[in-house]
Amino acid sequence: MRKKRFLDFFYDYVQPLISNKKSLAGSIILLFFVLMATIGPMIVPLNMNSDFANRYQRPSLQHPFGTDYFGVDIFQQIVHGSRSVISLTLFASLFAVIIGTVVGVARGYLEGIGGKLLDAIITVFLVIPSFPALLILAAIFADTKLNTVEVALIVAIWLWAPLAKQIAAQVLTVKSREFVEASRMLNMGLGYILFSDIAKLLIPYIFVNFVTQLKSAMEFSIGLMFLGLAKFDPTHWGVMLNYALYQAGALYTPKGFHYPFFVILNIVLLIYGGILLAQGIEEVFNPKLRGHE
Repeated sequence: MRKKRFLDFFYDYVQPLISNKKSLAGSIILLFFVLMATIGPMIVPLNMNSDFANRYQRPSLQHPFGTDYFGVDIFQQIVHGSRSVISLTLFASLFAVIIGTVVGVARGYLEGIGGKLLDAIITVFLVIPSFPALLILAAIFADTKLNTVEVALIVAIWLWAPLAKQIAAQVLTVKSREFVEASRMLNMGLGYILFSDIAKLLIPYIFVNFVTQLKSAMEFSIGLMFLGLAKFDPTHWGVMLNYALYQAGALYTPKGFHYPFFVILNIVLLIYGGILLAQGIEEVFNPKLRGHE
């Protein structure tokens, strides 16, 4: 039985993703960065001691990405910083999807005052400019030493509303089906109907949105670090980019051009991998997109 379930899961979900070029390319890129974040720090040691005699060394076998203003190896910092970048991104996206799913399912099912109240809350979070609001919130907590999970929760607060709106619309089309009516007639609890009957049908849709949220969460987290509004981490890519552009003045000397270049290159590659995977998953599991192929 377990073997059959595994094969069904493989043929229904894994094989279509492998066959899709976008999802395959995105998965390979993201897997590369996940390995960098998990295994990389154990293989590549980090030495943050300043060595001004070797500042702005060009890329070489000894320093694959060169050295920064302080003579510190950029490749080592990229490898060790990938852990905080990816963990913050994953937590923020996960929290946004959980909040968006719970509120969206409840909004789609509930009617009357409860539904209108949830609709008003979703609308409020939709109309507030998210990044300025996030900056204000981060500034309020600037003196508080927030850990990765707490920063991710702050980011997620401004990401969940669009997903909740979309899921509410999906639930409206599902809640009148026969099995939901049957659960209602059997006096099953509201929690059972919402999360056992309805939410299960939305799992592929929720997963697609989780991957899509990765891009936004990554941009928010790097932006916070770049502006210095989150807990200081010298190897976080946002902090490195801030140092390269404003503190070290790498753009004002030809010798330092490689410093921001390799930081930006890794950020773009990571975001691009998330975009490719999200587009591939949408093409595989979205019936409307499949219909146009």
